[in-house]
Amino acid sequence: MGLELIKAITEGGPGMALATIIAVKGSAPRHPGSKMLVGAAAGPLGTVGGGRGEARALEACRAGLERRRSSVLAVEMVGNDIVGPDMVCGGTSTMLIEYLEDRDPYRIALERLALGQRVLLVKRIRGAEVLVALLDQDGAPLYGRCGQDAAALQALADGNPRYDPETGVFYDPLFPEEKLLILGGGHVAKALAALAPGLGFSVTVVDDRPEMLGADRFAPEVATVQAGFTQAVAEFPFDCATYAVIMTRGHLLDLECVRAVLGRPYRYAGFMGSARKTRMVLDQVAQDFDPAKVAALCAPIGLDIEAETPAELAIAILAELIAVRRNAPMLARLAIERETRRAPR
Repeated sequence: MGLELIKAITEGGPGMALATIIAVKGSAPRHPGSKMLVGAAAGPLGTVGGGRGEARALEACRAGLERRRSSVLAVEMVGNDIVGPDMVCGGTSTMLIEYLEDRDPYRIALERLALGQRVLLVKRIRGAEVLVALLDQDGAPLYGRCGQDAAALQALADGNPRYDPETGVFYDPLFPEEKLLILGGGHVAKALAALAPGLGFSVTVVDDRPEMLGADRFAPEVATVQAGFTQAVAEFPFDCATYAVIMTRGHLLDLECVRAVLGRPYRYAGFMGSARKTRMVLDQVAQDFDPAKVAALCAPIGLDIEAETPAELAIAILAELIAVRRNAPMLARLAIERETRRAPR
């Protein structure tokens, strides 16, 4: 659920319904967690897949608004005639059509998201009623009644929505805006900044050279900051949803950036470099910072896929950021591989 949609829920007037895909079987246009908000006096915001399926969801939302009731809608897309009217994706989408009477959990969620924290909406479907609870990023209750069951904790950890049809409970994790701070405006930074917005990152590139931040190098949605690196790090709004990637033009500037970043909160931080450079930088900062925090730095950054070109390196780095975003099981193996790559040869 995007921040725009949550804000619309909290700021909208009376009479709103929310369509959420809670489960998919087979092939479908959208994944679980996709949403469409419908207001009594406003058009829809968001999408649950378009076409006839979305039209049925829109109709169900309007019926829910009229009756002030919630419901569950199953949309089958198993038509066999390519020229017929039925959808032929080959699957079924189950949607929760939720009449939004209580906005408080969404207001609290928005406050936590603004702090860079993820939260979890837990929705218990009881016929025409939906009971909503909210958990913080550690699984502690923020609103309503909900225990720390395994499904809730897993949804918080990996960020994937899940639905238990036996209990009628839908677990819906919400992410804050994730900020990607790229320190250094070189070739890999340019490639990284071109790809990252499409993955939901708000991107800022910092360099002390104005020629590296021209409009011909970065798209309008990428923020650029010309400043010294220590100053830029000090002024950047770091939080628990910040990803810091260091790729300056030299090891001394990398060292400066690492020192500055280690003093700030973040979800991910790492820097580019050879095994030798990595060891030298880490040995330097280990003298002044918590050894555990230094050891947790991702360096060299990126999955080891034999990447060489700037675009390939950017993909390797983004793959690692996604793994961190999702708390992927492979992170434990990556940590071991990174220690091996850092080891003297």
